[in-house]
Amino acid sequence: MRAEKVKSKGDWALAGFCAFALALAPLSGAFATTPPNSAPSDVMNEFLQGANGVQPDQAGAHRQSDPHAGLGAEKMAQVALQHLDESRPQMAFETLNVAIGRYPDSVMLLSIRASLFLQTQQTSLALADLNRALAINPHDPVLLTNRAQALRQFGRPDDALRDLDQAIQFDSNFVAAYFNRGSLHYEAARFEQALTDFNRCIELEPEAPAGYFNRASTYDALGKRERAIGDLKYFLTLPAEPAWQQIARDMLQQWDTGKS
Repeated sequence: MRAEKVKSKGDWALAGFCAFALALAPLSGAFATTPPNSAPSDVMNEFLQGANGVQPDQAGAHRQSDPHAGLGAEKMAQVALQHLDESRPQMAFETLNVAIGRYPDSVMLLSIRASLFLQTQQTSLALADLNRALAINPHDPVLLTNRAQALRQFGRPDDALRDLDQAIQFDSNFVAAYFNRGSLHYEAARFEQALTDFNRCIELEPEAPAGYFNRASTYDALGKRERAIGDLKYFLTLPAEPAWQQIARDMLQQWDTGKS
């Protein structure tokens, strides 16, 4: 997630609109987070640029030998993720492309590639994969949440909101959908609705730090500074990215000195 100053108000923005990273955490349900002022994903940028020590002839050899011939869609997905774990992103991308060519109706493979595209701001490609996957499985809350992220990046917040509403309808305990919907409400200055969604995030995952950070920003927007301070102080007791902890400390210091 990325934090930036809200120039028109002089205060800090929300922790960010997070894409649910099915590709990187298919079972854990973890969020994809990016510290402030960092690139969306250095590994994935190298992945698309052919860097990280993978030369064209190596990639060609990988294609020609086809070491994964005969593997099913699930195994191919595991191979792609293993390539990423081993810092071989170009091979991961190649594996996904080959696998989707072989299994074009695999929602799993389309979801993984779409998630990676989202992380590298390849929004058009992500949306194409997500539309294909949702045509096959229209009730998947993860797909709907990721498509909402793509739609938001295209400047279509109303469409993104509809996808998030549907995701929550299909899974009322899906934290990522509440978190992203709360962020959309905040961006549209619907602070009471944002607060409701961030409250639900905290109810479902009380030890996850992001909900407290965003709820603090929302409380402050509603003029409830003391509650905002309480949330930020609790946020600092939880394991969070050091960059976000520093932002929280800066916010508390600003509030303490009466600067907004």
